[in-house]
Amino acid sequence: MIDYTFLPQVKHGIINVGDLPIPFDIVLNAAVLVIVLTFVFLKTSWKESILTSQESLFSTKQTFSGKSFGFLILLLLTVPGLISNEDAKTSITPLVLWIFLWIAVPVLGLIFGDLYAKFNPLALIVNREGASQNVYFASFLFLGITWFELVWNKPGNPRHIGIVFLILLTAVSVLQKFYKKTIIEVDPLLLLHHLYSKMRITNKSPIFKTLLNNISNLAQLKGMEYFILLMIGTVTYDGLRETTFWFDLFGSQTYETFFSTFAFLLMNLLIIIFYRFACYFAIRASGEKLSLNEVSLKFGHTMLPIAFAYHVTHYLSLLLFEFQTVFYRLNDPFGFGWNLFNIQEPVVDYFIEPIVLWIIMVVVTLAGHMLSVVLAHDLSVKLFGHQKSDKTQYIFLFITVALTLQALFVLSVA
Repeated sequence: MIDYTFLPQVKHGIINVGDLPIPFDIVLNAAVLVIVLTFVFLKTSWKESILTSQESLFSTKQTFSGKSFGFLILLLLTVPGLISNEDAKTSITPLVLWIFLWIAVPVLGLIFGDLYAKFNPLALIVNREGASQNVYFASFLFLGITWFELVWNKPGNPRHIGIVFLILLTAVSVLQKFYKKTIIEVDPLLLLHHLYSKMRITNKSPIFKTLLNNISNLAQLKGMEYFILLMIGTVTYDGLRETTFWFDLFGSQTYETFFSTFAFLLMNLLIIIFYRFACYFAIRASGEKLSLNEVSLKFGHTMLPIAFAYHVTHYLSLLLFEFQTVFYRLNDPFGFGWNLFNIQEPVVDYFIEPIVLWIIMVVVTLAGHMLSVVLAHDLSVKLFGHQKSDKTQYIFLFITVALTLQALFVLSVA
């Protein structure tokens, strides 16, 4: 876990169960009821597919201003860690990576779309476009980045960040240059932001259908569903690891690199296995002659709202509060002891009560799972027909309910 120096009290589970205004079991039961009622409503009223499946990617071309800003981001991610005190608590580097790129830009994408592609620092050396086939390399590199964030003992160390980002830049460039891969196939940060930009809320009417179509039009690149599942699995691991429940089970092993790596990989593997089993069950229940890989890829986009909801709720408190330290960090960005703006201490305004923040997170979590149920239903109707779609969705409903309960547990156990 990243050591956010100025916010030691801000965790992903932001409130104790005993501090909730209503009993926790009522919260869980209400959440399950909402998901089940959504399923029942769709079953009785949504009998034909209404969403399009026009695969779309995007252009990764950058303007001069975009490249310039990307170069600045690259400098902020590498130079401070390579030339300054690596133990500096004021370094700007962790804020740029883990707050700005990791959560702020995706959230801004809800309004402005994919901003990251316009200044992507990993595209400065090689930016190869063209027909893309799969995202296996991007998935592997994404797993590496999240391992660095969640398992490595110093993910907030500016020197370590600088080294890791240079390795990532080299890998993305080499894979494009010598293995003829397109940038979307190998750049995990670009693909991450592209996926989250699919959640963009527009003023195009009808808004809800436009949002669903935007998600369902996700390009069917091989391995795309695995990338989305890794987005879910990595956050699930980190959330569970920070609960007292996890520590009671595993104790001090929680902080050992070998054990953490094993648990990290196992959690992601289990998410993938459960998803593949759901796809297999859907095929058997429908009686259709479809391959497991085909169905697995087609249903991948239905998990995206859950991934986005997990990402936002997991990092929202850090975005709201840690981001307020930006001027303090700019006051001495390299850790040389500067005092450029005469700022002695960071000032953080906790302007949202924990219970209010918790309610926002619960609403976002439920909304993500409900969107997932809607997308899965529409696709099931399209692939299997209305009569068979019910049976194919039971296992997806079970998994959605399980993920909902897990997410609420993590949010409510400090």
